[in-house]
Amino acid sequence: MSFNQPGNYEIYALKYAEKQLDACQFFYRNPSHEKVTLYFYIWCILGGPFPILVDTGFCYEDAQVREISNYVNPTSLLSKIGVDALEVSLVLITHLHWDHWGGYSLFPRATFWVQREEVAFFTGPIARYEPYQRVTNPATLAELVKLNYGGRIFMVEGDRQVIPGIRVYWVGGHTAGTQIVTVQTARGNVVLASDASHFYRNIERRDPVQIITHLPQMLMAFEKIEELAGSKELIVAGHDPQVVTRFQPLEEGIIKIA
Repeated sequence: MSFNQPGNYEIYALKYAEKQLDACQFFYRNPSHEKVTLYFYIWCILGGPFPILVDTGFCYEDAQVREISNYVNPTSLLSKIGVDALEVSLVLITHLHWDHWGGYSLFPRATFWVQREEVAFFTGPIARYEPYQRVTNPATLAELVKLNYGGRIFMVEGDRQVIPGIRVYWVGGHTAGTQIVTVQTARGNVVLASDASHFYRNIERRDPVQIITHLPQMLMAFEKIEELAGSKELIVAGHDPQVVTRFQPLEEGIIKIA
């Protein structure tokens, strides 16, 4: 199998849904009821021997239950950049919250890379408590066992190269096993932060979110993201509408990062 030369990868952010929340529901110890809009993305890396996805998004059923607006199936956006969901063979899962893992069934031939610590946490004793059930889809988490027995879960321990020019790094914080992804592109080293920094204000103001497993780890993750990025302009936040304006929108829901 031949690999691309690092520096030639392209990255696309695919925005497939959105939701409004109060700031006090989201930012750490923030009393404001100002409305905050979350965009939901998955990310696609092209230019290698096969497309690589970062996260799966979620399915229509979750959109209904959680009152999500403007939902489109993520696979329809992938098709617009020439990627057939049935042919996706590798998905890097940043963490196992409902909006990042809930759509695993959309990619029936994929192997999923997830941190071992993340799997242990969300299949362990603490996950049964209501605060963690609220941010997960228990039915899709239960499928981890079947997928693992089917050889489709690859458990990562810490930092690891995926293929030349693409790496995952454990940062924790938001969840026990949150990982970020770096991609070497013609623009420089891009960091797909996912929910290690939901919004740019998280990392730029050191203003964490409320949904955390370990606050010091989340704060240190901001440092790690900046250390790894080729420049601050190459950090891609996980849910920020500003991704659309900071990078290059090509058409509705498709933003070219690099």
